[in-house]
Amino acid sequence: MAQQRNILIADPDLEAVRQLSRALRQRGYSVHYAPDGSRALEVSVLRHPDLTLFDEACTLLDAKTFIQILRTNPRTADIPVVLTTASLDGDKIRGFRDGVLKKPFNIDEVLARIDHIFRRAEAAKDLKSESEIEGSLTQLGIPDLLQILAMNKRSGKLALSRGSERGEIHVGEGRPMNAKTGTVEGEKALFRLLSWAEGNFSFTPGPPPARARINRAMDDALLEGMRQADEVARVLPSLPPRNARIHLAPEVDLPKDQHPVTSQVVELLRQPRVLSELVDLAPATDLEVLTVLHTLMQKGVVRIAESEHDAAASGPLIGPAEIHALRARLFRGRAPVRTAVAKVFVCGNGPQAARRIIAGVPNLQLVAAEPAAITSGFGTLGRYEISEALQIDFCVLPPVEAARPLWRPFSAGALGALVLDDSDQAAKVARWLANELRVPLVVVGGQVPPSLQSAPAGAVAVGNDLLEALRSLLIQAMNPAQGALDQGMVTGAAPVPDAVPLATA
Repeated sequence: MAQQRNILIADPDLEAVRQLSRALRQRGYSVHYAPDGSRALEVSVLRHPDLTLFDEACTLLDAKTFIQILRTNPRTADIPVVLTTASLDGDKIRGFRDGVLKKPFNIDEVLARIDHIFRRAEAAKDLKSESEIEGSLTQLGIPDLLQILAMNKRSGKLALSRGSERGEIHVGEGRPMNAKTGTVEGEKALFRLLSWAEGNFSFTPGPPPARARINRAMDDALLEGMRQADEVARVLPSLPPRNARIHLAPEVDLPKDQHPVTSQVVELLRQPRVLSELVDLAPATDLEVLTVLHTLMQKGVVRIAESEHDAAASGPLIGPAEIHALRARLFRGRAPVRTAVAKVFVCGNGPQAARRIIAGVPNLQLVAAEPAAITSGFGTLGRYEISEALQIDFCVLPPVEAARPLWRPFSAGALGALVLDDSDQAAKVARWLANELRVPLVVVGGQVPPSLQSAPAGAVAVGNDLLEALRSLLIQAMNPAQGALDQGMVTGAAPVPDAVPLATA
C-alpha cells in the first residue's frame, strides 16, 4: 500500500483552507494547517510534510524567509514549498522553484501541480543513485530535471530526444557545463533545449566535460533560459515562416558601427537564408538573433525573397564565410589548392534515386549524357559548382554486399549523404557512411528513421527541395560532432588540381 502523503497548508484565510483541505482529503492526502509563518515552520520541523502550500499573506514569517530557514536544516531542506497568492506579481513570485498557485484556487490545477511535484520527488530519489534513469519530458520537464541534478550535485549527461531531434546537457557537480543540439553548442543550445516540453530523457552518471562552455550557476541558467524562451515565443509571430528565405535589401546602405549581433545577422543575410539556418549559424543566442532580425525587418533592411528565383539570383548556395569554413575543414593539415572537391553520396533505391538528383539539381555537370553510375549503382553522377573554390561530386555506392570492399576507397573525400527514401538499400549505405566515416546525413522529404537517428555526426530531415537539402548538409558539415572530427570526418576530402577531369568509376 502506498504511503499517505502529508501536505501542510499555511494560510490565514480559513475559507480558502477549508475548500482546499476538503479537496485534498478526498484524494487521499493527509492535511496539516498553520495560520502563520512561525507556526508553519514549527509544523515543518515536527511533522516533516511532503509538501507545503505557503500563502503570501502569512504573518510573522514571509515565504522567502520561511524557505531559507528550511533549506538550512538538513531535516527540512528537501520539503517543496509552493507559494499561493492572489496576485501574480512578477517581482514577488520570482525565484520560487516549486512554483506558484493563483487564488482563488482551480482545484484541478492545484492537484496537477501537487502530482507533478511528487513525481519530481520520486525522480530525485532515483537520481541520487549512481544508476541510469530515463523517462518522459511530459511527466518531468527539463528545468525540473536540472534542478534535481543541481540539488544533488550530480555529474553526467542528460540525453534528450524529440522526434528526430536530439540534444544533450552535461552537468558537473550540479552546474551546467555544456549543451548541444544539432550544430549548436553551449549556452545557446541550453536555452533552446529548455523550451522542449515533449520527448524523452535519460541521465547517465559520469565525469563532467574537461572544458566548460557554460559559466552560470544552475538557478541563474534556468531563470535566464526560461525568460529567453518566453521572449522568443513573443517575437516569433512577427517574423517570417521558418521556411521563408530572407536576405538583405540590396539598396540599403548600412552603417559601419553596428552592434556585434547586428553585424553577425547582416553578414549572414548577405546570402539568402531560411530562419532556422540563420539562428543556427549566428553565434548569439536565438533571442538576440530574432530580436535583431525583427528590428531589421521593421526598418526594411531585411526582406523576404520574392521567389526562389530571386533568392537563387542573389548569390551561391552558401556564402563566402561558409565556403571558407568548409575548405578549412577539407584541407586540415594539408596545403590547399585553388579548387576543393568533396563528395556527397546519394542513398536511395536503385536508378530512380540517381535520376532524381539529375533532374532536381540545376546546373549539375554530368560525367556523361547517361552516367554509368545510374545503372551500375557505383560511381560519380556529376559535379555541382558551389563556387570557384568549392565543388561537390554527387556519387552513389552499390548496396550489394559483394561491393562492400569498394566502399571505403571510393568514399574518400565524403562530406555527407542525402537519403532519398526509406528503402533498406538506402538505410544500409547511409548507416555505413554515418558510422564508419562519421559524416552527417540529411533525409529528403521524410522523417529520420530510427536506424539513423543515432548517426554520430547528426541526421536531420528536410523538405523535398534538393538544393535546400544540399545546403542543410553543407551547414551540418561545417559543424560536425567533435567525435566525428577526431576520426577525420572531412579531412579525407579530395582536393583536385584546376584541370582534373571528373571521376567515372
